[in-house]
Amino acid sequence: MVYSVVSSRRWACLWVWAVSLMSLGLMHGGVEAVLPTAAIDVSVGGAPDLQVTLLAAQASFGVWPAMGAFQNPTWHPLRPPSDNALLCQEVPRHGKQNTAGKGVMMVPRGDCTFERKALAAQRLGAQGMILYGSLDSRYSYNASTSQVIWPQNLYDYDCSKAQALVPKSAITLDPGYNGPANDPLLTGSREDGNLCAVDNENFASSCPSQRCLLTGANTTDASMMEACCAWDLHVWLYADPTIANDTEPISIPALYITMEQATTLFDLMDQADASETLVDMVLYQCQRPSYNAASIIIWALGVFVAAVAAYLSAADYREAKHNVSQERDGGPAYTSVGSDDENRPLAEAPYRVQSSFGSQEESLDLEVHHALGFIVMASTGLLVLFFLKIYNFVKVMYAFGCAGAVVQVIFYPLYARAWIYMAGPNVHPKTICTLQCLDIGRLDVVDILATVSGYSVGLAWIIVAFVVDHPESNTFFWVAQDVFGACMCITFLSTIKLNSIKVASALLIVAFLYDIFFVFVTPLLTKGGESIMINVATSGGPPKADPSWCEKYPHDTDCLGGDPLPMLFTIPRIGDYQGGASLLGLGDIVLPGLLLSFAARFDAAKSLVGLMGGGNHGNHAGRTSSCSGGCGYYGPLVVAYAVGLMMANMAVYLMNMGQPALLYLVPCCLGTMAFLGWRRNELDQLWHGPKLLTTADSILYGNNNDPNEETRDDSPNSVILDTDTTTKMAAATPTDSAKDSPTGDTSRNQPLLNVI
Repeated sequence: MVYSVVSSRRWACLWVWAVSLMSLGLMHGGVEAVLPTAAIDVSVGGAPDLQVTLLAAQASFGVWPAMGAFQNPTWHPLRPPSDNALLCQEVPRHGKQNTAGKGVMMVPRGDCTFERKALAAQRLGAQGMILYGSLDSRYSYNASTSQVIWPQNLYDYDCSKAQALVPKSAITLDPGYNGPANDPLLTGSREDGNLCAVDNENFASSCPSQRCLLTGANTTDASMMEACCAWDLHVWLYADPTIANDTEPISIPALYITMEQATTLFDLMDQADASETLVDMVLYQCQRPSYNAASIIIWALGVFVAAVAAYLSAADYREAKHNVSQERDGGPAYTSVGSDDENRPLAEAPYRVQSSFGSQEESLDLEVHHALGFIVMASTGLLVLFFLKIYNFVKVMYAFGCAGAVVQVIFYPLYARAWIYMAGPNVHPKTICTLQCLDIGRLDVVDILATVSGYSVGLAWIIVAFVVDHPESNTFFWVAQDVFGACMCITFLSTIKLNSIKVASALLIVAFLYDIFFVFVTPLLTKGGESIMINVATSGGPPKADPSWCEKYPHDTDCLGGDPLPMLFTIPRIGDYQGGASLLGLGDIVLPGLLLSFAARFDAAKSLVGLMGGGNHGNHAGRTSSCSGGCGYYGPLVVAYAVGLMMANMAVYLMNMGQPALLYLVPCCLGTMAFLGWRRNELDQLWHGPKLLTTADSILYGNNNDPNEETRDDSPNSVILDTDTTTKMAAATPTDSAKDSPTGDTSRNQPLLNVI
């Protein structure tokens, strides 16, 4: 058997249907952190051993240098005036004071805002500004109270990383913190004279920055002062809202480097001064592709999965046609794909890989009320997640639902074929047990191995999801997630089916409006102006804390969030130092995929019924092949889906924001289907439901008016049809195109059935 539980399979597909509607859209996932997006190439006299590249953070004000070192000029470093070392004093606006040669000004952090320093550097004639961190900048002095304002715990330093006691007699406070005198004593290793490293022998290995800050806390020994490991990370240079940029905008680039990088740069400058040479500097943006290859891959993956899943949903019709062809060529007697070898003695039934696609007893034909009901389910689920934040529950349910799909699509066919290859088709796997509950039935070795393998992968995925912070960068996690999504789309489209484009139109149009409402309208209705769809799709929205804080403490509660829910395909960006991923929701696969599945089933049913009614296999084969290539709907709809998804992909880059992909997919797919049906005079039968599908189902499963009716115990699953019977059934289905033709002229549309 194929782990085919009717009720559980339908339930899993209905669940994924609802949650997939929560992940509609195509977007680029990013990261929240202060990343060094620029670089500085530094060299001294062209000497190979005196060259270094420093990564730097860019400012939210001013201009950014061009991308790539070769696109930018070479400058020399400049020091600020001695009487305005921090560039916090006002510099006259008119009549710029040109410094000695044009270059990039090196400015220490502290005392005033970043943008005010950049404005002063610009007025002094600098071509750029490099702001660097320093221990001195973390202290300030309140002259009115004659008190030192010490650095802030956790923001500036962290005692949990490294802590030490330094003698007060070695620290200069006159009356405030004296940076030039104290900073060298709190920097470097024990050999460099760092007082923190001298007191704490583990300081060098525990403190990444190799620097410490005085906390100002009281100690038991009055002669000592507490010092803790200082943070030395890149800082985003925020703009100063008090500066009127409309009157004098910042027109030079401003970059930030860490204390460690500043030490390296000043060492090179000292060596250049000693050798009487110049330091050359090139400021540029780090290279990023303008269009990432991950976007092409996610597009190709979406098209491939939608096309394959839709194609496999018509597997029963194609298998039946193949069996009929074999019978007419003198092969074995034809039996429908609905046959169940379990009802025959094992000695008479060869072991074969049973198809899990297109089985009628496990399918659900959608009606208009189903489409409306599923939208209500999805909307309710979306609101529940938005208000209750039960994202982990969704991950668990999705993982185990997809594990069952992986069993059906991958592991069972793989192990079954391996068994046939090793033992032969006449040797059945050993039955382990028989379960009557849930209609599971007999379980053999292949079933057990496939089930264990599938759910083991699902369990491993859940463990990674809960243990690893931001697991989307974990290779196993995103690869398994994409495999889960592909298998679930295949299982979904083989279970949930459309039998008319009337239902497809209702479903896609309502889902289209649903997508637009929850993405674009809900920001106008919510208190914080946030989109409910984007909030839920990113597990509650981006982190609430400052990126600098989250870089220090990624496990903090306010730094969690931003991880997309798993009901999507994800491909990490290629060659992008900023990370992130291209994302495509499963709803954008399964919803248009239902229409693609309908087209594939209609084409296959047309071919099957035509073959059954033709009588002469050889003569009819050519007509069937010709119609499948020139008169089919599946191929054009796959092309339309690919075009619509590419349009959505391009819109992401043009508008620099995530897009509801159904905005592009619905007109392309539904419009193509309607246009082709109109051109072929088949629109009416496509709208109300082609009789060809009913006839094909009767050929395969018998004359059952209700395809979803459960099979009675006294009714065989297998339908044995001879040629005379199937020819009569096929001939009983007139071509709707001929019937609906207002002129009765059938010369343009030949009958599907040609009984000889």
